[in-house]
Amino acid sequence: MAWKYGNVVLKVNKGWTDDNNFKHPRQWIRYTADEKETWGISWEDDVVLGAFDDFYYYGWNSDGDALLPKPLAELKVSKINLAKENSSGDLSHTDWYVTRKSEANTAIPSGITAYRTAVRVNYTTLKTAINNASDIAGLIALYTTVAGASDTAKEIDATSSSIVSTSANTITSNGHGFVNDEQVNYNVGANSGNGNAAVIGGLVNNTTYYVIAKATNTFKLSESHSNCGDEAVVSLTGLSSDGTAQTFTSYGKPSVGQTSPNADMPKYGA
Repeated sequence: MAWKYGNVVLKVNKGWTDDNNFKHPRQWIRYTADEKETWGISWEDDVVLGAFDDFYYYGWNSDGDALLPKPLAELKVSKINLAKENSSGDLSHTDWYVTRKSEANTAIPSGITAYRTAVRVNYTTLKTAINNASDIAGLIALYTTVAGASDTAKEIDATSSSIVSTSANTITSNGHGFVNDEQVNYNVGANSGNGNAAVIGGLVNNTTYYVIAKATNTFKLSESHSNCGDEAVVSLTGLSSDGTAQTFTSYGKPSVGQTSPNADMPKYGA
């Protein structure tokens, strides 16, 4: 914040000369508001610059009206290296299965093999998307969750076979609005005794799934995103015995940089 004459910052208790060579005294600060206006003196607040992500930008330009981007090629290399590090970290938790197979010829569980394959496929998908980004905005979009098509919880009566189909593996919720690959959190709600209601067979309470094979009034669930290459419909093996108010709540549709497989899903179990 400062008093200014044009683009010149005026210092208190220091005289100055204007464009007409008039020398103003060091007591210029005592000018009235009208006198300051007459002499072209104005008060200027500091420009409050918006926050920015310093991974992508150096900072604001001198005018404070535009961000200075880092080179796109360098950003892509950094993002690919980070994706590789994250994938290596995800794989490291199951590396011992590979070591055991090599040293003791003990078979690697199919779930572990599936998980490791999904990690690598997801990395390859992300790497391709990073390389294809045409600008920084496109690169940022790869790591930005898109708002869900339906942001309100969808409540269902999970005790009804007309709602939960164990033959078609579908959930019916008229006009649900979900889209494929949208994340939804499943919650069993409370039963009449105020305890947790029983789950739908094949699902786990308070777990996030991905919508798959959606139709206007029905949807199916997958334990992994399509980017992982192993998207598959979860088999619904039974109705809830007492869950008349169970919900599916959207967490939005993740972008390609947010779709790593979840090692805790049953399909990836040992």
